[in-house]
Amino acid sequence: MTPVTFVARRYLRSKHHNFFSLSTTIAVGGIFVGVSALLITLSIMNGFQNELRRRILGGTPHMVVRRYFNEPIENYREIMEKTAKFPFVQAQAPFIIAKSIIRHKKYVDGVIIRGVIPDLEKKVTGINRKMVDGIFDLNNGCVLGVEIAHNLNAAVGDTIVVTSPFIDQFGLMTRSRKLTLNGIFDLGMYDYNATVLYMNLPDVQALFDMGSAVSGVELRVADVYKTAQYSRAVEKDLGYPFRVQDWIETNHSVFAALKLEKVVTFIVLTLIILVAGFNIVGTLINIVKKKTKEIGILRSFGFTTRQIMNIFLYQGALMGIVGTLAGIAFSFVACLLLNQYRFINLPGDVYFIETLPVEMSALDFILVAIAAILVSFVATIYPARKAATLDTVEALRNE
Repeated sequence: MTPVTFVARRYLRSKHHNFFSLSTTIAVGGIFVGVSALLITLSIMNGFQNELRRRILGGTPHMVVRRYFNEPIENYREIMEKTAKFPFVQAQAPFIIAKSIIRHKKYVDGVIIRGVIPDLEKKVTGINRKMVDGIFDLNNGCVLGVEIAHNLNAAVGDTIVVTSPFIDQFGLMTRSRKLTLNGIFDLGMYDYNATVLYMNLPDVQALFDMGSAVSGVELRVADVYKTAQYSRAVEKDLGYPFRVQDWIETNHSVFAALKLEKVVTFIVLTLIILVAGFNIVGTLINIVKKKTKEIGILRSFGFTTRQIMNIFLYQGALMGIVGTLAGIAFSFVACLLLNQYRFINLPGDVYFIETLPVEMSALDFILVAIAAILVSFVATIYPARKAATLDTVEALRNE
């Protein structure tokens, strides 16, 4: 141990114990709190964003081909033939989407109907893997989201009525269809569970008098993070009046809000680390004032200006490293517990998901650690320079 590190460590300890002094503990605690708060919050937001992405992809297609103004597509088989030529397209399925009214006994609710061909839909969205009761069977029947089934007090095997919302000139409903509830699904997102009903494509075409037309064609692709590139290629090949939307564009507002929230949260919580840096400044200035005599004696013993400065730089760096490592360790354990037990519940109708997800990122931990240690080091420069520039004679005379 060099004389510089020995003196620096001695200045950090209290007079009668080997533990940190109170002022040092407060400075270290500031770094600890800032690092912990920032890492836990970033991990929660990473988990929230990634969980939401997974759940969106679990029940929605990667890309959708539709006409402008959402006009019906008559030649959807031709669209499927053209898109099948692209090597990145793994599966296709025509669909109809429409709003309607659903009734079970005395219970009535609004619903978004998705008319699909079951065998093709399974390949595109995998909805059949999300069933919590019954099976994904649309033969003379339908499947509902778990929330809307609860609202209708409906169970598998019950008969429900889907009605076209249009009214003729006499004020009577024009079309309705009785269906058997064959299954109930849970996509993990409240909005989907509370609004979506799956029906057989021909049944929906008949209900809304659409003939052989569909609303669009769903596509499943090889890489979900290249859908923007894929959609441009498909749209260019199909030409007007067709447009292609990918899952990122469809949910753009959600991901944009999450990104903005993460940036703002990062900035706000970084201020905690900056405040902790000021605590280090105050602690070291206080040490300089208290140790003025000792600093004068060290100078008289031959300590150079550089060595005196290094003593306080070492102190600040040590406080930053200890606080950062403690914050990282605490954050890691806290995130593991949050991820393992999921004991914090969320209102599903507000946050889309019902438990608090946590997903740690090694890059976040590295960047926060570097930032915290850097702030701690920068905070020591002024006190260290102040200590190094003390005049030896004046320091001893004042004491």
